[in-house]
Amino acid sequence: MASMTALDSALIRKIASDFAQATGLAVVVVNIHGEEISERFNFSMFCKKIRENPELYHQCMLSDKRGGLRASADNKPCVYRCHTGLTDFSIPLIVEGHLVGFVLCGQVRLEQDEADSLEGISPIQQGWFKNEELRNFYEDVPVVDYQKVLASAELLQLIVDNCIRQHINLVVIDDTDMGTQKTFTSHSNDHKIKKALRFIEHHFSDDIKLEDVASHVYLSPYYFSKLFKKHLGVGFNAYLNNYRIMQAKKMLKSSGIPVATIAKNLGFSQTSYFCKVFRKICSMSPQEYREKNYQESINV
Repeated sequence: MASMTALDSALIRKIASDFAQATGLAVVVVNIHGEEISERFNFSMFCKKIRENPELYHQCMLSDKRGGLRASADNKPCVYRCHTGLTDFSIPLIVEGHLVGFVLCGQVRLEQDEADSLEGISPIQQGWFKNEELRNFYEDVPVVDYQKVLASAELLQLIVDNCIRQHINLVVIDDTDMGTQKTFTSHSNDHKIKKALRFIEHHFSDDIKLEDVASHVYLSPYYFSKLFKKHLGVGFNAYLNNYRIMQAKKMLKSSGIPVATIAKNLGFSQTSYFCKVFRKICSMSPQEYREKNYQESINV
């Protein structure tokens, strides 16, 4: 599994520190779970106090994680509002397709009309506003132009990408056995696909998405999507639908459970969509399949 140590965490921390000093923005490096793995650079007193509260700190970690995953899914910086209403942006740290963490930056306020146009990565929490000390610290948070935030996000993305690219080039130059390196990568990928398939087997009845499985095997959604199709010959959504329909056929053949209940139990939010997918795969409706195969199973 790729990790921050494979990238040189000291170098990433140096980038975070220098960027915070140059821009005046707050910066922290977190792992894929949203847990801090670096010092806090330029943190506002408001955010420091917020993170002293265990419940609010948990919301901070959720915001950090969601912002990072959105950035890795979109393959570009994600600018968003956190659970307190401040503006942050996230830069994914991806090494050879492996998502190893995120650089989070911001902790600023925008003009109200600009802030309202941003997506909230987590529901805005208003409970803290009852605390006068926190309100005062919030007012001390600087108001920054949205274009400065965007420019800062793009600049940090370029710096991080260049850092990662140079690191990978050094690894290749120092590698005296490229055959061994390729074999290791192949085995690593095989393991991740098997792990992904096991995750699908255990969670196919949940509302799982490609991003959920990619996060489970520590890969970026883009890389995981390519890798999954390369190994299995079909895309993630097609595989998941086929797996669910296979389970549906077993239920239809051996029970009288209503079609709507089967659809819901298999993770389909709408029965109509379940029926559409079933007909596409089986060339008949679920009810037609049941009438044909349930009777046959009785006769046997």
